[in-house]
Amino acid sequence: MEKLVPAIIGIVLILCGVLELYMTYRYSQNIKKLKNQPPTAPFAIWSGLIFGLFFIVGPIITMAGGLKNMSQMTSIIGGILFWIAAIFSLARAEQIRKKLKAENKPLSSSPQAVATYVIVIAAVISGLIAIF
Repeated sequence: MEKLVPAIIGIVLILCGVLELYMTYRYSQNIKKLKNQPPTAPFAIWSGLIFGLFFIVGPIITMAGGLKNMSQMTSIIGGILFWIAAIFSLARAEQIRKKLKAENKPLSSSPQAVATYVIVIAAVISGLIAIF
């Protein structure tokens, strides 16, 4: 009975991971159909992919016996993934900035651009906190 409960929890988490990956895939397909994509879409897709993979890989590692320094390794990987997400969001922000520049509008005229830059800053800071 002692080993049955963690195994059930692990299986439920794996199923949640599969569901997260499926929902992220559906979201990415729906976003492609939109004319004006939300500025946070790349970050949402990337983080959905990462959370889905963590929900699948984490329980498998834990059920297989775990790793002694898994928490430190997870923090480092999480920080790196935050930085990668920041790069994707920054690329989206630059697209918005170029579009505004072509229309001779200031950057502050687009709340989407400002929000995307704020997300980039938050992702970089979160990555630093996760690593150190």
